[in-house]
Amino acid sequence: MNQMNEQDSDSLDSFRESSAFELAINTAESKVEVLEILHEHVLSEEAFTNRFPVLAKVAQELPDVPDETAPPA
Repeated sequence: MNQMNEQDSDSLDSFRESSAFELAINTAESKVEVLEILHEHVLSEEAFTNRFPVLAKVAQELPDVPDETAPPA
């Protein structure tokens, strides 16, 4: 009987899937990219903010769109 992640969405049930999700958010270069990731995981912005407040803060600090003119860091 698996009760560990009953409240999580199906796409983020496993540790591996949630780790990949967190990595994708942490490596996103723009808010647009974050929205695409949320869409892939069928997760609303509100649910994302409520379930992953630290990642939501990271996402809020990203530019709206990738800055292709910026030199690589």
